Amino acid sequence: MKKLVALAFVALALAAVPTALAAGGTGVKGKHARIAQLAERFVKHCGTSSTGAPQRCVTFANKALTRLQTLDGKVEQRMATHPKLQTLDTFLQTVIGRLHAWLGSTG
Repeated sequence: MKKLVALAFVALALAAVPTALAAGGTGVKGKHARIAQLAERFVKHCGTSSTGAPQRCVTFANKALTRLQTLDGKVEQRMATHPKLQTLDTFLQTVIGRLHAWLGSTG
């Protein structure tokens, strides 16, 4: 179950931005809600910090952080032509900050 949630979180994170970019920012709210739901599941299964968390949770968080930072960079590049992506960019920054906090690092 945990592996499924982790894979779903990564898959959704990777799918959210290209879909939003292709649609010019439409549909962002639905993706935003889904990513938030998956993030809640991650906290439920892995805890509120990396201290004492299973190694696979830490590994997953590091991979998710890298991928989300990459996606955020792509969103920021396209915000000039798609202003609606500002909401998604803000949300990605929030999720990235939470992952940094979960891992015990600063960003």
